Amino acid sequence: GAGFLLVAQVSGFMQSSFFNQRHNFSNRVIQQYMERIALAQGQLYQRKQELEGMSAQLSLSNQELGRLNDMKSKFLSMVVHDVRTPLASIRGFSELLMKKNVGEKEAAYLKNIVSSTDQLGRLIADLTDLDMIEAGKLKMEKTFFDFPDMAKDILPGLSINAQKKGVELVVRDFPEGVQVDGDKFRLSQVFMNLVNNAIKFTPAGKRVEISFRREGKYIDTLVKDAGIGIHPSETKKIFEKFYQARYQTDAALRKQGWGLGLSIAQEVVRAHKGDIGAVSPGLGKGSTVWFNIPAHS
Repeated sequence: GAGFLLVAQVSGFMQSSFFNQRHNFSNRVIQQYMERIALAQGQLYQRKQELEGMSAQLSLSNQELGRLNDMKSKFLSMVVHDVRTPLASIRGFSELLMKKNVGEKEAAYLKNIVSSTDQLGRLIADLTDLDMIEAGKLKMEKTFFDFPDMAKDILPGLSINAQKKGVELVVRDFPEGVQVDGDKFRLSQVFMNLVNNAIKFTPAGKRVEISFRREGKYIDTLVKDAGIGIHPSETKKIFEKFYQARYQTDAALRKQGWGLGLSIAQEVVRAHKGDIGAVSPGLGKGSTVWFNIPAHS
């Protein structure tokens, strides 16, 4: 009986000791977790404070961006409205003087004035379109028309521009009877912009190739030039507002535009549920700018 009692006491002591050890171990584990939770809560609170500070700064930045955007819009409107009138006057009076009996030198000067006012007029037209895009007012007046006929109407004038530059203009794969539902004026603007760009960047003696192809439900227009090409990092950037290629070193060419033409073309094409893009084998190897729009026949 005594032996059994001793064994029971030892067993009870060991169980009690084991229980206490487990209890102490559990307490330590719980305490460690509590400490970690407290630490995590502290870090979370600190991050929350930092996030609130960043949000406040972001709110101020957005307010500043909004203010700057308003200033930009007002500036665009001012340029568009205040510059057009004097430009028209300069051009009108220059043409009037050209009709008078003036000397050869004076006539050349007047011709340069008219040419310069025309270039400024095109720049102002781009700013007008940008102003409308920024204001969300660039609306498409869509009608059904023959897309190839639109291109045929524009090509003679584009050919003259190419001849003046000494560039050969070649038209390939011309489709017939492709109807589109679109804004004829705006799509003409896109087509002219792409071809005139290609002519501008192609050296004299080289060629610009225009081709069309039917791809499923779309009509594709491709304009290939023999210019400086496009760096792979810039095939997307050239469609951004005011962007001009970093690798274009000809200062005279850079001054001929705002870097808005392709940006406006992108807005017009996307408004027709189409797409626009550019590809190039690399610098010095020319490039192809293309766009497509849905066809209806």
